[in-house]
Amino acid sequence: MSIRHVGFLGLGLMGARMAKNLKKKGFEVTVWNRTPARAKELEADGLHVASTPAEVAARVDAFCTCVADVAALREVAMGANGLLSAAKPGQLFIDFSTVSVALVHELGAAFGAKGVDVIDAPVTGSKNGAEKGTLVIMTGGSDAAMARAQPVFQAVGEKVVHCGALGAGTQVKLAGNGLIAAMLQSFSEGLLLTTKAGVDPRRFIEVVQASGFRSPYFDFKGKALLERDFSTHFSIDLMHKDLSLLIDNAAVHKVPMPAAAAMKETYAVARAAGKGEQDIGAVVTVFEELCGQRIGEKAGGTP
Repeated sequence: MSIRHVGFLGLGLMGARMAKNLKKKGFEVTVWNRTPARAKELEADGLHVASTPAEVAARVDAFCTCVADVAALREVAMGANGLLSAAKPGQLFIDFSTVSVALVHELGAAFGAKGVDVIDAPVTGSKNGAEKGTLVIMTGGSDAAMARAQPVFQAVGEKVVHCGALGAGTQVKLAGNGLIAAMLQSFSEGLLLTTKAGVDPRRFIEVVQASGFRSPYFDFKGKALLERDFSTHFSIDLMHKDLSLLIDNAAVHKVPMPAAAAMKETYAVARAAGKGEQDIGAVVTVFEELCGQRIGEKAGGTP
Protein backbone atom coordinates (compact mmCIF):
# COMPACT_ATOMS: atom_id res chain seq x y z
CA MET A 1 0.00 0.00 0.00
CA SER A 2 1.48 3.38 -1.02
CA ILE A 3 1.28 6.15 1.54
CA ARG A 4 -0.66 9.23 0.51
CA HIS A 5 -2.71 10.06 3.59
CA VAL A 6 -0.86 10.27 6.92
CA GLY A 7 -2.27 10.64 10.41
CA PHE A 8 -0.34 12.47 13.11
CA LEU A 9 -1.21 12.21 16.78
CA GLY A 10 0.47 14.39 19.41
CA LEU A 11 0.96 18.04 18.51
CA GLY A 12 3.40 19.36 21.08
CA LEU A 13 6.69 21.16 20.46
CA MET A 14 7.81 18.51 17.99
CA GLY A 15 4.63 16.98 16.61
CA ALA A 16 2.92 20.09 15.29
CA ARG A 17 6.01 21.06 13.32
CA MET A 18 6.45 17.53 11.94
CA ALA A 19 2.80 17.37 10.87
CA LYS A 20 3.14 20.67 9.02
CA ASN A 21 6.21 19.39 7.18
CA LEU A 22 4.32 16.30 6.06
CA LYS A 23 1.67 18.58 4.56
CA LYS A 24 4.32 20.74 2.89
CA LYS A 25 5.83 17.64 1.29
CA GLY A 26 2.55 16.74 -0.38
CA PHE A 27 0.88 14.31 2.00
CA GLU A 28 -2.75 14.61 2.96
CA VAL A 29 -2.59 14.88 6.75
CA THR A 30 -5.17 14.22 9.46
CA VAL A 31 -4.25 15.20 13.01
CA TRP A 32 -5.46 14.54 16.53
CA ASN A 33 -4.36 15.93 19.87
CA ARG A 34 -5.53 15.32 23.42
CA THR A 35 -6.06 19.09 23.72
CA PRO A 36 -8.32 19.76 20.69
CA ALA A 37 -7.41 23.46 20.44
CA ARG A 38 -3.88 22.58 19.32
CA ALA A 39 -5.23 20.48 16.48
CA LYS A 40 -7.68 23.21 15.44
CA GLU A 41 -4.77 25.62 15.04
CA LEU A 42 -3.50 23.51 12.13
CA GLU A 43 -6.69 23.66 10.08
CA ALA A 44 -5.54 26.97 8.59
CA ASP A 45 -2.54 25.10 7.17
CA GLY A 46 -4.80 22.63 5.36
CA LEU A 47 -4.58 19.75 7.81
CA HIS A 48 -7.73 17.83 8.73
CA VAL A 49 -8.74 17.35 12.36
CA ALA A 50 -10.15 14.10 13.76
CA SER A 51 -12.10 13.78 16.99
CA THR A 52 -10.53 10.48 18.14
CA PRO A 53 -7.45 8.37 17.39
CA ALA A 54 -9.79 5.72 15.97
CA GLU A 55 -11.10 8.24 13.44
CA VAL A 56 -7.52 8.93 12.35
CA ALA A 57 -6.81 5.21 11.85
CA ALA A 58 -10.01 4.78 9.84
CA ARG A 59 -8.98 7.49 7.36
CA VAL A 60 -5.27 7.08 6.68
CA ASP A 61 -2.65 4.82 5.08
CA ALA A 62 -0.12 5.41 7.87
CA PHE A 63 -0.36 6.92 11.33
CA CYS A 64 2.39 8.55 13.36
CA THR A 65 2.52 9.29 17.07
CA CYS A 66 4.67 11.75 18.98
CA VAL A 67 3.48 11.85 22.59
CA ALA A 68 5.06 12.51 25.96
CA ASP A 69 5.31 9.18 27.72
CA VAL A 70 4.39 5.51 28.05
CA ALA A 71 0.94 6.14 29.52
CA ALA A 72 -0.01 8.61 26.79
CA LEU A 73 1.12 6.32 23.98
CA ARG A 74 -0.64 3.28 25.41
CA GLU A 75 -3.89 5.26 25.68
CA VAL A 76 -3.65 6.71 22.16
CA ALA A 77 -2.71 3.38 20.63
CA MET A 78 -4.74 0.86 22.60
CA GLY A 79 -7.22 2.75 24.78
CA ALA A 80 -10.92 3.27 24.16
CA ASN A 81 -11.32 4.74 20.65
CA GLY A 82 -7.58 4.21 20.19
CA LEU A 83 -5.75 3.50 16.95
CA LEU A 84 -5.90 -0.26 17.37
CA SER A 85 -9.70 -0.29 17.39
CA ALA A 86 -9.85 0.95 13.78
CA ALA A 87 -6.49 -0.24 12.39
CA LYS A 88 -6.57 -2.16 9.10
CA PRO A 89 -4.23 -4.68 7.46
CA GLY A 90 -1.57 -3.01 5.33
CA GLN A 91 -1.31 0.16 7.37
CA LEU A 92 1.94 1.49 8.82
CA PHE A 93 2.39 2.69 12.41
CA ILE A 94 5.41 4.97 13.03
CA ASP A 95 6.01 6.02 16.61
CA PHE A 96 8.26 9.08 16.97
CA SER A 97 7.88 9.16 20.78
CA THR A 98 10.56 8.22 23.29
CA VAL A 99 9.03 5.45 25.41
CA SER A 100 10.01 2.09 26.86
CA VAL A 101 11.36 -0.74 24.74
CA ALA A 102 8.80 -3.00 26.42
CA LEU A 103 5.91 -0.85 25.15
CA VAL A 104 7.38 -0.80 21.63
CA HIS A 105 7.36 -4.61 21.61
CA GLU A 106 3.83 -4.65 23.04
CA LEU A 107 2.64 -2.39 20.23
CA GLY A 108 4.44 -4.53 17.67
CA ALA A 109 2.59 -7.62 18.84
CA ALA A 110 -0.85 -5.98 19.12
CA PHE A 111 -0.77 -4.14 15.78
CA GLY A 112 1.10 -6.94 14.02
CA ALA A 113 -1.80 -9.25 14.85
CA LYS A 114 -4.00 -6.92 12.76
CA GLY A 115 -1.56 -6.85 9.85
CA VAL A 116 -0.10 -3.41 10.66
CA ASP A 117 3.65 -2.85 10.35
CA VAL A 118 5.17 -1.01 13.34
CA ILE A 119 8.35 1.08 13.42
CA ASP A 120 9.83 2.79 16.48
CA ALA A 121 11.44 6.00 15.27
CA PRO A 122 12.43 8.37 18.09
CA VAL A 123 14.06 11.59 16.93
CA THR A 124 16.66 14.10 18.00
CA GLY A 125 17.13 17.69 16.89
CA SER A 126 14.68 19.50 19.20
CA LYS A 127 12.00 21.89 18.01
CA ASN A 128 14.39 23.67 15.62
CA GLY A 129 15.04 20.44 13.74
CA ALA A 130 11.34 19.65 13.71
CA GLU A 131 10.64 23.10 12.27
CA LYS A 132 13.25 22.78 9.52
CA GLY A 133 12.66 19.10 8.75
CA THR A 134 16.24 18.24 9.71
CA LEU A 135 15.67 15.72 12.51
CA VAL A 136 17.87 12.68 13.01
CA ILE A 137 15.64 9.60 13.17
CA MET A 138 16.65 6.35 14.90
CA THR A 139 14.53 3.43 13.72
CA GLY A 140 13.73 -0.14 14.59
CA GLY A 141 11.66 -2.43 12.38
CA SER A 142 11.69 -4.70 9.38
CA ASP A 143 13.43 -3.79 6.13
CA ALA A 144 10.07 -3.91 4.33
CA ALA A 145 8.45 -1.51 6.79
CA MET A 146 11.46 0.79 6.55
CA ALA A 147 11.21 0.94 2.78
CA ARG A 148 7.55 1.96 2.99
CA ALA A 149 8.29 4.60 5.61
CA GLN A 150 11.05 6.40 3.70
CA PRO A 151 8.81 9.11 2.17
CA VAL A 152 7.48 9.98 5.63
CA PHE A 153 10.98 10.11 7.10
CA GLN A 154 12.23 12.29 4.25
CA ALA A 155 9.45 14.78 4.98
CA VAL A 156 10.46 15.32 8.62
CA GLY A 157 14.18 14.50 8.85
CA GLU A 158 17.50 14.60 7.06
CA LYS A 159 19.20 11.51 8.52
CA VAL A 160 17.70 8.08 9.18
CA VAL A 161 19.69 5.43 11.02
CA HIS A 162 18.13 1.97 10.87
CA CYS A 163 19.36 0.55 14.16
CA GLY A 164 17.93 -2.96 13.83
CA ALA A 165 14.78 -4.88 14.71
CA LEU A 166 11.74 -3.33 16.38
CA GLY A 167 12.84 -1.61 19.61
CA ALA A 168 16.40 -0.91 18.47
CA GLY A 169 15.70 2.73 17.68
CA THR A 170 14.40 3.26 21.19
CA GLN A 171 17.44 1.53 22.69
CA VAL A 172 19.72 3.97 20.86
CA LYS A 173 17.60 7.04 21.68
CA LEU A 174 17.60 6.31 25.41
CA ALA A 175 21.36 5.78 25.41
CA GLY A 176 21.80 9.01 23.46
CA ASN A 177 19.76 11.02 25.92
CA GLY A 178 21.93 9.70 28.73
CA LEU A 179 24.93 11.10 26.85
CA ILE A 180 23.25 14.47 26.27
CA ALA A 181 22.43 14.80 29.97
CA ALA A 182 26.02 14.05 30.98
CA MET A 183 27.48 16.41 28.36
CA LEU A 184 25.23 19.29 29.37
CA GLN A 185 25.82 18.77 33.08
CA SER A 186 29.61 18.75 32.80
CA PHE A 187 29.56 21.70 30.41
CA SER A 188 27.31 23.85 32.60
CA GLU A 189 29.29 22.96 35.74
CA GLY A 190 32.47 24.07 33.95
CA LEU A 191 30.85 27.37 32.98
CA LEU A 192 29.68 27.96 36.54
CA LEU A 193 33.07 27.11 38.03
CA THR A 194 35.04 29.39 35.71
CA THR A 195 32.62 32.24 36.37
CA LYS A 196 32.79 31.76 40.14
CA ALA A 197 36.61 31.68 39.96
CA GLY A 198 36.66 35.02 38.15
CA VAL A 199 37.46 33.70 34.67
CA ASP A 200 35.38 34.70 31.64
CA PRO A 201 33.37 31.53 30.83
CA ARG A 202 33.66 32.37 27.15
CA ARG A 203 37.31 31.36 27.38
CA PHE A 204 36.18 27.96 28.65
CA ILE A 205 33.89 27.59 25.64
CA GLU A 206 36.67 28.70 23.29
CA VAL A 207 39.04 26.06 24.62
CA VAL A 208 36.40 23.33 24.54
CA GLN A 209 35.49 24.14 20.93
CA ALA A 210 39.15 24.11 19.87
CA SER A 211 39.72 20.68 21.40
CA GLY A 212 39.08 17.05 20.58
CA PHE A 213 35.86 17.13 22.62
CA ARG A 214 34.26 20.01 20.72
CA SER A 215 30.59 19.76 19.74
CA PRO A 216 28.06 22.01 17.99
CA TYR A 217 25.86 21.27 20.99
CA PHE A 218 28.20 23.34 23.17
CA ASP A 219 27.88 26.35 20.85
CA PHE A 220 24.10 26.07 21.00
CA LYS A 221 23.81 25.56 24.76
CA GLY A 222 26.72 27.87 25.61
CA LYS A 223 24.98 30.78 23.90
CA ALA A 224 21.70 29.96 25.66
CA LEU A 225 23.31 29.72 29.09
CA LEU A 226 25.24 32.98 28.71
CA GLU A 227 22.09 34.77 27.52
CA ARG A 228 19.86 33.18 30.21
CA ASP A 229 17.65 31.74 27.47
CA PHE A 230 15.77 28.81 28.97
CA SER A 231 12.98 28.67 26.40
CA THR A 232 12.03 25.04 26.11
CA HIS A 233 13.52 22.86 23.40
CA PHE A 234 13.51 19.72 25.55
CA SER A 235 12.04 19.95 29.03
CA ILE A 236 13.53 18.88 32.34
CA ASP A 237 10.43 16.73 32.96
CA LEU A 238 10.94 14.82 29.71
CA MET A 239 14.66 14.28 30.29
CA HIS A 240 13.92 12.92 33.77
CA LYS A 241 11.41 10.55 32.19
CA ASP A 242 13.93 9.38 29.59
CA LEU A 243 16.69 8.83 32.13
CA SER A 244 14.27 6.76 34.20
CA LEU A 245 13.46 4.66 31.13
CA LEU A 246 17.16 4.27 30.34
CA ILE A 247 17.97 3.03 33.84
CA ASP A 248 15.02 0.63 33.87
CA ASN A 249 16.04 -0.75 30.49
CA ALA A 250 19.66 -1.14 31.59
CA ALA A 251 18.48 -3.13 34.61
CA VAL A 252 16.78 -5.62 32.27
CA HIS A 253 20.14 -6.21 30.58
CA LYS A 254 22.12 -6.09 33.87
CA VAL A 255 24.15 -3.08 32.71
CA PRO A 256 25.15 -0.64 35.49
CA MET A 257 24.38 3.04 34.79
CA PRO A 258 26.01 5.09 37.56
CA ALA A 259 26.38 8.25 35.45
CA ALA A 260 22.76 8.10 34.25
CA ALA A 261 21.58 7.51 37.82
CA ALA A 262 23.44 10.61 39.00
CA MET A 263 21.99 12.66 36.14
CA LYS A 264 18.48 11.43 36.95
CA GLU A 265 18.80 12.68 40.54
CA THR A 266 20.10 16.02 39.28
CA TYR A 267 16.95 16.37 37.20
CA ALA A 268 14.86 15.25 40.16
CA VAL A 269 16.31 18.15 42.16
CA ALA A 270 15.43 20.61 39.39
CA ARG A 271 11.88 19.25 39.22
CA ALA A 272 11.53 19.58 42.99
CA ALA A 273 12.55 23.23 42.59
CA GLY A 274 9.60 23.77 40.22
CA LYS A 275 11.64 23.91 37.03
CA GLY A 276 10.23 20.82 35.28
CA GLU A 277 8.68 22.63 32.31
CA GLN A 278 11.84 24.63 31.59
CA ASP A 279 14.52 23.61 29.12
CA ILE A 280 17.14 21.13 30.29
CA GLY A 281 19.68 23.96 30.31
CA ALA A 282 17.86 25.37 33.35
CA VAL A 283 19.15 22.49 35.49
CA VAL A 284 22.26 24.58 36.18
CA THR A 285 20.15 27.31 37.81
CA VAL A 286 19.70 25.04 40.83
CA PHE A 287 23.48 24.99 41.28
CA GLU A 288 23.73 28.72 40.60
CA GLU A 289 21.32 29.33 43.46
CA LEU A 290 23.38 27.14 45.78
CA CYS A 291 26.58 28.97 44.81
CA GLY A 292 25.11 32.47 44.77
CA GLN A 293 26.58 32.96 41.30
CA ARG A 294 25.13 33.09 37.80
CA ILE A 295 27.09 31.96 34.76
CA GLY A 296 28.60 34.94 32.97
CA GLU A 297 28.01 37.44 35.78
CA LYS A 298 30.63 38.90 38.12
CA ALA A 299 30.17 38.64 41.86
CA GLY A 300 27.21 40.77 42.86
CA GLY A 301 25.36 40.12 39.60
CA THR A 302 27.33 42.42 37.27
CA PRO A 303 27.53 41.10 33.67
